[in-house]
Amino acid sequence: MAALVLLAAVAVDRLGAHELAFYVLLAAVVVTAHAALDAYGRLVELPGRSPELAAARLQAGLGFCALVLVVVAAAVRAPVLGDGSVPAVGLSALVASLALLATQGAVRLLAR
Repeated sequence: MAALVLLAAVAVDRLGAHELAFYVLLAAVVVTAHAALDAYGRLVELPGRSPELAAARLQAGLGFCALVLVVVAAAVRAPVLGDGSVPAVGLSALVASLALLATQGAVRLLAR
């Protein structure tokens, strides 16, 4: 779900509606935070010697890093900060968060 919201932000950003992309990214912060907390919750519920422990740790770490990058991507697009253009770090953070969420999904599929 978080990846779909981020893809929508990329599409809106590509159309030049950076302020709308900011609001889509604010929604992505909520969805990504939920995904990161869900991964952390699964990690906490596992017993100490569970074979799925390494995959759960990786998923929680990837979720947290993706959340940080989504917050950065939203922050640089804030309507108050500039002339309407998006710094390169904004696009880089958005693409990197998509990559991390895709990796998190792949780890979850492989762990099953």
